Amino acid sequence: MIQNLIDTHFHLDYYKNHQEVYDGINGIKQYTLCMTSSPGIYISCKRMYSETKYLKFALGFHPQEALLTENDFKNFTRLVERTNYVGEVGLDFSKSNYLGRSKQYDYFKKIVMICAEKNKLMSIHLRKSEDAAISILKEYRPRKCIIHWFNGTDVQLEQLMELKCYFSINSNMVSSDKNLDKLRLIPKSKILIESDGPFTKIGGRKYTYDALYDIYELVAQYYNVPDLIKVVHSNFRDILLK
Repeated sequence: MIQNLIDTHFHLDYYKNHQEVYDGINGIKQYTLCMTSSPGIYISCKRMYSETKYLKFALGFHPQEALLTENDFKNFTRLVERTNYVGEVGLDFSKSNYLGRSKQYDYFKKIVMICAEKNKLMSIHLRKSEDAAISILKEYRPRKCIIHWFNGTDVQLEQLMELKCYFSINSNMVSSDKNLDKLRLIPKSKILIESDGPFTKIGGRKYTYDALYDIYELVAQYYNVPDLIKVVHSNFRDILLK
């Protein structure tokens, strides 16, 4: 019998049929962490949908959101008391039209400090910014870090593993030749599964909530871990208990 699957990074608010998706996730009893990109989106999601045993919302402050303000960050610091989950947060230095680099750095540093102090679980987005993020993580040593869709160097991966980070793996990551050898360096004890729906594809089609098992199968084959579902359950339990 298949255990209830766990999806550590999903975007409910990006689906036009979000009510159907919400009902479907709960119907198949699929543990899902729904990311948000700002405190405002987090509030909207919480007002629209009740959290359940299977679906939780994470409080986000996404670096690609160029219009985030100091007032938004004040709202973040107020709302973080109400949740155990923070995401999507991080640093993205890949484009100039995102939130400015210095602002991103200052906000992320404060977020990591808060999450370390309050022991919140973070789902962290990093793009062309790994070294800056690693310096912050080394300073505050948060215990519950999931690196979402890692795309850095071998050295950066090693540093993140030394910081005891976990890594959420999706179908796109193991279906592309890019970074495949690097991803194999991640130990089985640090692997989690994410869909990053709707921003990924599975079998050439846009991800839908009922395709999560297919991601598990792909990742299990890639790592040669037949019991991946049990492994992910164990790893997720471990990070929650830290």
